[in-house]
Amino acid sequence: MTATTVCPRCGERVVVRPGNSAQAWCHVHGAVTPLHHTLLVAHDAIAAVTADARVPAWVPDPMSPGWSVTGLAWGGEPGARAIVVDCAGPAPLGGSAELVLVAEEPGTGVGCGYAGLPGPDPGDVISGPSSADVDAAGQRAPLWAVPTSDDRAAFVGEAFGVWLWLVMWPMSAAWLLAEQLQLLDLRDRLYPDLPLGPPSEHLLPGP
Repeated sequence: MTATTVCPRCGERVVVRPGNSAQAWCHVHGAVTPLHHTLLVAHDAIAAVTADARVPAWVPDPMSPGWSVTGLAWGGEPGARAIVVDCAGPAPLGGSAELVLVAEEPGTGVGCGYAGLPGPDPGDVISGPSSADVDAAGQRAPLWAVPTSDDRAAFVGEAFGVWLWLVMWPMSAAWLLAEQLQLLDLRDRLYPDLPLGPPSEHLLPGP
């Protein structure tokens, strides 16, 4: 079900410790939680990953017209400590857009990898007034804008005791947050008509 495992912080291939699929070694970042991913997303793969996951698997609900889930990645197994859901569809200002939603336990480094931050956690990024918010399974989750490269927009907050990241390409896709986005945890409900699409460009972290 999975392709080559990679580092959650840079997307480079890692060496998984024999007999322990929850730990791996990256030649750049040292000991990391390996990030697994599917070559093609499928409902049964989502169900398998979320069955014992320790963090939510977020998707927009409802899904906007033309949008679909295009990728799935998770950190550590069994019992994923991080889950990445990649979505793609029409951009608010025209063209196409990609939205990566990450839920992760502190110290995993997955969200920072997508946002282009150097550390495993957002640190001082979360300070002062929030920039936006989403409805995460009925819980208001304030989000703070993350300084990142000019090809994307990134936001981070907390929901249900773990980090919540939204990273969008291009930067103008941040307009997706202009109207309050509602998120569904696929651990609670994986509906059979969840739209699925072909792989998108930014499923794995990196520059």
